[in-house]
Amino acid sequence: MKPSIEAVHEIRPDLRPEAPLDARLVALYRAASPEKKLAAVDRLNRTLQGLKEAELAARRPELSADERRAELRRWWLSARD
Repeated sequence: MKPSIEAVHEIRPDLRPEAPLDARLVALYRAASPEKKLAAVDRLNRTLQGLKEAELAARRPELSADERRAELRRWWLSARD
């Protein structure tokens, strides 16, 4: 039986770099519709961008919000760090 996509909130995968991907997470992803997969990727991207913007605000407090967003765009498109 395939797990429901709503069960993803109950999963706590091991996030250490050397740990293999949690089999339950793989099963949930495989069972998800393309729309659910795209929504998950969108949430992850928004979270990553929010974290990076917060890091920029802490590291470079002199930047305005517009300058931070421009820096975030440059970072996101260049994938330097």
